[in-house]
Amino acid sequence: MTILNRAVSAIAFTATLFVTTSAFALTPFQAASQAYRGQLDGIAGYQTLQGDIRSGQVTGEDILEAAGLEVNAFDANFVESILRDNDD
Repeated sequence: MTILNRAVSAIAFTATLFVTTSAFALTPFQAASQAYRGQLDGIAGYQTLQGDIRSGQVTGEDILEAAGLEVNAFDANFVESILRDNDD
């Protein structure tokens, strides 16, 4: 009976971890924020990022990929639009 209780506890614990991880999945906005702060591998932050986006060296798709998110045109355009420097 103890083995059965341990197995059930292990399954419940694993399910809890899975649900918790899913609840904290990044959104495109959070990915853009992390990119801006330089927290995504391969993506420069701050003003360098804004220049790279304007010149086309970095795209919204690149940022979504670096964040481990599904890449689609709508989210990629959204990420680019919030990271562009609108003070030009």
